[in-house]
Amino acid sequence: MFKKATLLVFTLFTTFSLFTQIDHWETAIYASNQWRYLPGFTDPGSNWTDLNFVDNTWSLGNGGIGYADADDNTQITPIASLFMRRKFEVIDLSKIEAAVLHADYDDAFIAYLNGVEIARANINGNPPAYDADANDWREAQMYQGGSPEPYYVDKNLVNQLMNDGENVLAVQIHNKDGANSSDMSAIFFLSFGINDDSNDYGTPPTWFESPDFNSHLPILTIQTNGQAISPDFDIIADFGIIWNGDGNMNNSLDLPNEYKGEIGIELRGSSSLFFPKNNYSIEMKDEFGEDLDTSFLNFPTEEDWILHGPFSDKTLMRNVLTMHLAQSMGQYASRTQFVELMINGEYRGVYVLMEKIKRDDNRVDIAKLKETDIQGNEVTGGYIFKVDRGDPAWYSQYNKWNNGWEKLPYVLVYPDLDDIQPEQLNYIQSYVDSFEMAIWSPTYYFGGKRYDEYMDANSFAEHFILSELGKNVDAYRLSSYLHKKKDSNGGKIYAGPIWDFNLAFYNADYGDAWTTDGWMFYISQSASEPFWWDRMLKDEKFQNLLKCRWEELRQESLHIDSIFSFIDDQANFLGDAATRNFEKWDILDQYVWPNPIVSGSYAGEIGNMKDWIADRIQWMDANIFGTCDIVPTNDFENEPIFTVFPNPTDGILSIQLLDASPNNDSQLYLTDLLGKRVKSFPQDSNTLVISEFPNGIYFVVLEKEGQKHWKKVVKH
Repeated sequence: MFKKATLLVFTLFTTFSLFTQIDHWETAIYASNQWRYLPGFTDPGSNWTDLNFVDNTWSLGNGGIGYADADDNTQITPIASLFMRRKFEVIDLSKIEAAVLHADYDDAFIAYLNGVEIARANINGNPPAYDADANDWREAQMYQGGSPEPYYVDKNLVNQLMNDGENVLAVQIHNKDGANSSDMSAIFFLSFGINDDSNDYGTPPTWFESPDFNSHLPILTIQTNGQAISPDFDIIADFGIIWNGDGNMNNSLDLPNEYKGEIGIELRGSSSLFFPKNNYSIEMKDEFGEDLDTSFLNFPTEEDWILHGPFSDKTLMRNVLTMHLAQSMGQYASRTQFVELMINGEYRGVYVLMEKIKRDDNRVDIAKLKETDIQGNEVTGGYIFKVDRGDPAWYSQYNKWNNGWEKLPYVLVYPDLDDIQPEQLNYIQSYVDSFEMAIWSPTYYFGGKRYDEYMDANSFAEHFILSELGKNVDAYRLSSYLHKKKDSNGGKIYAGPIWDFNLAFYNADYGDAWTTDGWMFYISQSASEPFWWDRMLKDEKFQNLLKCRWEELRQESLHIDSIFSFIDDQANFLGDAATRNFEKWDILDQYVWPNPIVSGSYAGEIGNMKDWIADRIQWMDANIFGTCDIVPTNDFENEPIFTVFPNPTDGILSIQLLDASPNNDSQLYLTDLLGKRVKSFPQDSNTLVISEFPNGIYFVVLEKEGQKHWKKVVKH
């Protein structure tokens, strides 16, 4: 891994600009033109980049200039550095809206326009010494079938640096390991964006891609400086964001970048690695290559991010929809932002910038575990783990559901296996073991506790609802996250955050995932889900909680109108960006694994998903487990002798008795959906304050003369 130099103030933004006034592009300098060049055996002097520098003693040759790789029209002997100059004429500066330098080089370069640095890569120094070493090796790309890297200059800088008439482009190239390097390449093109139909220069090369379009989305740019992005390790790359606020339709280089810096980047995913549109993990870096917490695009500060590239998901929004639904339930789920992505000057389409699942006050809000947290309350919380691929931290003592030969694996997310202390690993494994022994038991008890005292039943109910609503073919068995809080903060296991729904909502042609009936948990072909879902779904209390939460959500975030409104808003918001994405990836009329249907248009993709969701919701309405017309205990009467209002409530309830006042033996209290008493009130209360509790369904109970009377209330 190498460390790149920070670009100087005039260095070109290596981005995909939005040049709105450009009619067409023309090329003023080709790599194959004649250049003046000087092998770097001596310092050429401080003014060698200036227009008036006298270079007639330098050698003259056609580019590229270098040795080895068979990409050189002019071959030279091995050297540490090379200096090149090419003069050119500007016919009418007012017609030039932008310029772009395309560079293919080995190993580093700096480019100057009329004496001012406009681009560099892979070398430090201001300026570098004439025989300076490149920071690292970098291989030229064009001789391997690749493309040169683009470095764009906006109109303001064009007007500042260039003149009508004669100008000069000067470039210095540096090797890694000096003259001992096996090769050197120096291939450079300079092109102009012209604002009328004049033709004063040359036709761009066949590989040239015009960067002319308008966008209302943030533009993310990544420049890898010749390095391939790998799934096995990260590389250091330049990163930029062009974004000037919501509603700005013209995010161009004459407006400031919101963010510029360096990142570590690697490929991520499993089956998606085989798609031409990849997913990436990125980690923000400071100038010293250290991890850097930073904020942009209204995201809270952090260092780790995901660039999700929807490919088989032709709606582009299945993960965005799922995160929105989870958030509307009151869960933490990754924040999302649609962006358009450029890598090394190539347009890569619409992406979703997402938060990586991490322990953080603004992400998974659990305690930070220190090395010294090995006993008492301190060891009881601050864990994120999952059922997924990867190296298991431990195995369940029980087999996977409907699978008599494989134990359920648990993968640690936080702390990771390299950092967790033995006492901490022993604790979380023992706690999960106790939860599993309780839920495996015919009575649902172990260690004097019912299984739902080990876990937050409401979060598991919501996880089931989301997984089944989308009929996610990967649900339960992959990317199934869990986290545990400290005992002082409730101490339970929570399901979530939700993750990876790109194959949900009618986007898989296997595992019966395309049908709108049936429970995904029970029809999964892999039979590798955690056994405890089956046990919960056979528990009457959990069934009733599930039913009540489903009915509540169906009146709110899971109302069909609410879901459809969000989908339509996202499709309308994407607009031309979706069109550009499918111009780049022409797949709307093609099968992409594992699409269950080929719609042929973006509108058709949206419409088919909405139709499927409507039918799926109708089936779940008719088949959801449990009942919600009684409190989930056996001794409650369902004819209350009091009323509470307003209902739903934001946390303040008034209570009014319908018959005689309570006597001294009466009790007034609040229970959760499982019938557990969570708060008691004085017998003669007129006002009940429940604002400290999470949103959801509760029961106000008046216990009088041996009878229990209840009223269901909804807090929102």
